[in-house]
Amino acid sequence: MLRKFKKMQQRNIIDSIPMQRIGRPDEIAHHVLYLVQANYITAEILTVDGGRSLILAGGHI
Repeated sequence: MLRKFKKMQQRNIIDSIPMQRIGRPDEIAHHVLYLVQANYITAEILTVDGGRSLILAGGHI
């Protein structure tokens, strides 16, 4: 997905992520698998973004 952005845009996106990198497909798949296997969880949103949403929402790490 990141390839569609120019290099400077890519750097800005990565800089906005506290973990300083893009999540790997296996990391995303791990959380999808967790939700699929969790029988008692319903209507849950799991944010898997390396902490980026905390920063965008004005939080501090």
